[in-house]
Amino acid sequence: MVDFELVPGVNVHVLVTKQFKQTKLLLNFSRLQTRNNAAARNLLANILTTSSQLYPTQTALARHLAKLYGASVGAYVTRLGHTHTVRFKATFINEQFAPNLLDAVVQTMGELLFHPLADGTRFDVPTWQLQKTNLVATLQSWDDDKHFYALRQLEHLYYQTGSVMEVPSTGTKEQVAALSNEVTYAAYQTMLADDQVDIFVIGAVDPEQVATSLQKLPFKARPACLPANLFHNQPVEPLKQLTEHQPLQQAHLNLAYRQPVYFGTADYPAALVMNGLLGGSPYSKLFVNVREKASLAYSISSSLRPFAGHLVIQAGIAAQQAPAAQQLIEAQVQALAAGDFDVATLAKVKAGLLNQYLASQDDENYLLGRALAKTLLQQPAKLDYPAALAAVTPAQVAQLADQLVPAAVYLLSGDE
Repeated sequence: MVDFELVPGVNVHVLVTKQFKQTKLLLNFSRLQTRNNAAARNLLANILTTSSQLYPTQTALARHLAKLYGASVGAYVTRLGHTHTVRFKATFINEQFAPNLLDAVVQTMGELLFHPLADGTRFDVPTWQLQKTNLVATLQSWDDDKHFYALRQLEHLYYQTGSVMEVPSTGTKEQVAALSNEVTYAAYQTMLADDQVDIFVIGAVDPEQVATSLQKLPFKARPACLPANLFHNQPVEPLKQLTEHQPLQQAHLNLAYRQPVYFGTADYPAALVMNGLLGGSPYSKLFVNVREKASLAYSISSSLRPFAGHLVIQAGIAAQQAPAAQQLIEAQVQALAAGDFDVATLAKVKAGLLNQYLASQDDENYLLGRALAKTLLQQPAKLDYPAALAAVTPAQVAQLADQLVPAAVYLLSGDE
C-alpha cells in the first residue's frame, strides 16, 4: 500500500492491484461519536449523494454517472469502536478501459462533497426534507424486523450505563425526526473541516496519477481528532436482564458476554476460532446441540463484536422454551471453556475460517474495510492470517471461552 498526506489530517492510501476489473474510491470521515452527532451524520450520507449545485436532482446526477461508464456513488455510516465514520464510495471501471475516468470520478466526488445543494446556512429544503423523511421511514422499518430489533435492544441493554455506545451509529429515528436543517448543515461543516479524512483507492491505478487527481480537492488542514485507543471497554456490571412482550409468532432470545479480545490483537485469531466452535459455524455447539439435537431453536448463532469487547448469541425460539434454551446455551459456553470439543471439529472450524479468508481476498469491499480498520487503529497491516489460524491451540480456545462473562440477556416474547 502506498501512503501519503494531502494536507495534515487528510491521508491517502493506494492499493495497487490488477486483480479487479473495476476501481473503488473511498473517502472516509472519522471523529469520535457523541450521543447526539450520529443522526445528523447519517442524514448527511443520504443528502450528499443525492444532488449538488451542478447536479441539482437525482436524475441529473444519475445521467452524469451514466456518462462515466456507469460509475456509482453511495454513502453510509458505521462505527469502529468509539469512532463514528461517514464513508463515501465510488465504483467505476478501470482506466485501461476508459482513460481519465479516475480524474472525472474524483471531480464528481468533490462536487458532491464541497458543493452541495445549499445556500451556506442550510440545505435545499425539499431535498433535506425528503431525505429526512426517507431516513426516519428506514429506521422505523428496521424496528419492524424483529430479529434486528431484538439485537438492537440487547445492545441498548448491554450499554445501559450512559455510554455513547448505547446510541447506534445510525442515530435513532427520534433523533433524526428532531433534526433541523440548520443543525444538519452545521454537522456538514464540522465534518468537512474537522474530521480525520482517509482516502483509499484500490485497483489498477498509478499512485502518482491518484495524487494528482486528489490534490484538486480543496481539503484544508485539520488537527488530529482521534485518540490512540478507539476500542470500547465496558465497565464490569451485574448481569442485566429484560423481557419485552410484543404480538409475534417467534420469540427472540439474545445474550451478550463480555470478552477480552479485540480486532487485530494477538489473540484475535484464537477468538475467531472460539466463536466458530461456539456458534459461528455449522459445526458449532450451539447449532449442533441447541438447534439440531434439542430442537430448542429455529435459528441460533454467535458473533464477535471485536471493537467493543463482547460476544453476542442470537436465537429464534418458541417463547415457552426460553428458560430451557437459555440454560442449554449457557451449558455450551461452559463446555467450551472446559475443553469439551474434539480435534476434528477444531480442524473443520479452522478450515472454514481459512476458506472465508481466502474468498474475502477477491472482495474489494472487504479489502478496503480491513485496510481502513487497521489504519484508524494504527495497527500493522501485515499478518500471516493462515499461519495464525493454524497455530491456534485447543488450550487457547478453552482459555478464551473461560473468560466469557454473562453481561446481558434480552428476550422478545409473544407470551403474556
